[in-house]
Amino acid sequence: MRKKRIPVICYSIFAVIGLAVIGLAVWVLVSGIRFRQTAVSITGKIEDITTYYDNDDEAHYEVFVTYTFEGQTYERVRLNEHDGNMYVGKSIELLCDPQNPGRVEMKSTFWISVITLGIMGIVCFFIGAIPLYFSIKKSLQNKRLRAKGRVLCATVEKITLDTSMTVEGQHPYLIYCTWWNEHTGRQVQFKSERLWKDPGDLFHRGSEINVYVDENTLSKYYVDADHSPSQQVYDFT
Repeated sequence: MRKKRIPVICYSIFAVIGLAVIGLAVWVLVSGIRFRQTAVSITGKIEDITTYYDNDDEAHYEVFVTYTFEGQTYERVRLNEHDGNMYVGKSIELLCDPQNPGRVEMKSTFWISVITLGIMGIVCFFIGAIPLYFSIKKSLQNKRLRAKGRVLCATVEKITLDTSMTVEGQHPYLIYCTWWNEHTGRQVQFKSERLWKDPGDLFHRGSEINVYVDENTLSKYYVDADHSPSQQVYDFT
């Protein structure tokens, strides 16, 4: 049961992280707009670009600029942005906070930051939210089918491992079963949900297995891999 919940937990984490990044993008947008409403446009010059490496040997850069605002010169003020076109001595357009002249930002990178954060947040959110939505929808559908669905007695054809998913080094099991539709004269195949417990203790090829189906369509179904029909007791008293 714990392994069954792990994918749902992962989807939820992705969705929450996505929402957090979207929230950060909105905060950057609002604070940036407020800053630009009062900021003054000035020209600065890149004084220095330093390089340092993190634990993964990935290079990071710190850019320092010099500029003059209202007759006062500010030297070696750190920028929070860097791009590959920067070099020492290059003149760049800056926005300066008149209430705090030591704070400057580049004109050109604001919208890039907002858009980048927004896209990252939206993608991350939908990576988690879409499968989470279908997982919850499927769970509710299965609950409804177990309560009100029509029961078909199918035959187990095979039990396999789903190698497309691995959790804690284990692949889930899948049960494939068939049911003969007397009205159409055709065989219908059903597939169970991913099972994290070996169903071989209850089922094998040729075993009977209950499948709960919607009254209106066979495309909505639930394979009951938790109970063997031969072990179930029906009380009609």
